[in-house]
Amino acid sequence: MVFTPEFFQNPYPTYAHLRRNDPVARTTIPFTDVDVWLVSRFEDVRAAFADNRLSSDYSNAPAHFHAAHLAFGGDTVGARTMLNLDAPDHTRVRKLAAATFTERRVAQWQETIAGIVDGLLDAVPAKEPVDVLDAIAAPLSVRMICTVLGTPPADSVRLRAWGDAIFTADPGQRHLIPQALDGLIGYSADLIAAKRRAPADDLLTELIEASGAPGLLTGNELLATVTGLVVAGYESTIAMVGDLFLALIDHPDQLALLRQDPSLADAAIEVVLRYDGPQASSFWRFATEGLELAGTPIAAQDVVVLLVGSAHRDPARYPDPDTFHILREDKKHLAFGHGIHRCLGSQLARRNTRTLLTRTLERFSSWSLAIPRESVSYKPNLIVRGPAALPVTFDH
Repeated sequence: MVFTPEFFQNPYPTYAHLRRNDPVARTTIPFTDVDVWLVSRFEDVRAAFADNRLSSDYSNAPAHFHAAHLAFGGDTVGARTMLNLDAPDHTRVRKLAAATFTERRVAQWQETIAGIVDGLLDAVPAKEPVDVLDAIAAPLSVRMICTVLGTPPADSVRLRAWGDAIFTADPGQRHLIPQALDGLIGYSADLIAAKRRAPADDLLTELIEASGAPGLLTGNELLATVTGLVVAGYESTIAMVGDLFLALIDHPDQLALLRQDPSLADAAIEVVLRYDGPQASSFWRFATEGLELAGTPIAAQDVVVLLVGSAHRDPARYPDPDTFHILREDKKHLAFGHGIHRCLGSQLARRNTRTLLTRTLERFSSWSLAIPRESVSYKPNLIVRGPAALPVTFDH
């Protein structure tokens, strides 16, 4: 039912079935002996996000989970990113990076974001197909990561390939994960080494200065933190752009509303994040003790996944949840998580996407898919939902 090509292409019928019939469902991850609990209703997902008995730390995972090589980062420092820490370690590490991602600090990058977007859109040919993800979303995301960290622009092709491999749910591609992870960690180590040679007023320098200081970051925590910042912000932002453009193409009446009133750009983004956004599920969670979720007993060390995409289509929380309308009043969602692991880069992701959307509306009178709608395929990824490619034709 899940982990199939059909599910990744369109998970929403499965989500509806789970919410109605099995809201905390047990299933086995293909080609492993690891069972996982899938939580699908909004209130249960939201409550579980904030439940400190559900750990993100792989040290609380069962032995057969590790044996199946399901842990992000495996036995490398990549397993100790902020995404995989619990309090108090998570609190300490997150505090160092949080000041960089305030709305005020992110607003200071607006000119940089606009310049990158304008340069990318300048290169878009009129009436010729262009992959929005490869040609626009990926380089925008990479260049902004480099801006935040204070490093030169990186190779977006390499980074995207590593991200695709690391987060794949395709059993036939899992052999690529160790090499991709080694590449990403090596890339992050090179960023740190370059910044040690040339410190500046940026996040990476601040993290390096905190590295090794009593009560702050160890060297391995520094490397893990940088690795997490690179891959987490990169992959989800690309998917966010793809989801937005595709939703507007699928709903021309809503795109027309947006053209009439570009100030609705923020509303459109928030609605897409709920309707068909990049956050399909949480990362793995591990029960540190026996507990109940929606009346279902969960044993210590059981593996739990929170189906955010299902929660966002829960009719008990959202009236008419399968309808996409940018004037919807209730735009609250869980797309950036909830609780201590709420996404640090949410404001940057929103600003990147808003700038790209408004500039695209200004530049192009229309855009349309360059392939049949049924030919748009989605990545086999349980955590991040987004098209694998999105060829679009733009008209000036």
